Amino acid sequence: MRRVINSEEAGARADSMLYVSVLFIAAFSFIALTTNPVYTGIAVDDRAPEIEGKVNDGGNSWTDFSLTENYDESWNIEEGGGTWFAIEFMDINCGYCKNAAEEVRVRSDEWMSKDISNGDKVEFLAVSMKLGIQGDEYNRENIKAFHDYYEHNFQYLDDLDNSNRDVWDIPGTPTYFLIAPNGIIKFASPDSTEGETLWQAMDRIIPTGG
Repeated sequence: MRRVINSEEAGARADSMLYVSVLFIAAFSFIALTTNPVYTGIAVDDRAPEIEGKVNDGGNSWTDFSLTENYDESWNIEEGGGTWFAIEFMDINCGYCKNAAEEVRVRSDEWMSKDISNGDKVEFLAVSMKLGIQGDEYNRENIKAFHDYYEHNFQYLDDLDNSNRDVWDIPGTPTYFLIAPNGIIKFASPDSTEGETLWQAMDRIIPTGG
């Protein structure tokens, strides 16, 4: 037999549904207000955009590379165990890049062999873009020749179509970034108003054992 709900019971049910609705809205609002999604951009504390293409370490083969595939979003500096990326956007015909190349070799070798106290490691990547400066022809053979001439022990990425340059909005070379293992930019040379260099930023930010 169907039971008839009186007005008092109906009111109680309405109050209960209203209470549940209020709780749901409050919980949703709390999550919305306290969740801080990281913006993807090229400034300090932004999530670094993708860098992808073919890389070469001076040998005969070019292999696929994706920067974002190296991110570990669960990484934190206390537990460590991740990989930092020092990125140089450069041009093989850029005089400033040539002038910096020897220091880049020395300092990159130092960092790749340095004791980092939390178990992190550092990788370097040169993104070889095309500014169109008069000089040697822009091709992979000349990228390899630049790499070998300066005895760099890290990978060069072919960005001669400027696809990564466009995503990162790089105005000139050399331009440097330091990216934490979780993909967050910790140093960007275009933001360095105090004149801090990549190397100074690395000394300041990365926990070494010395």
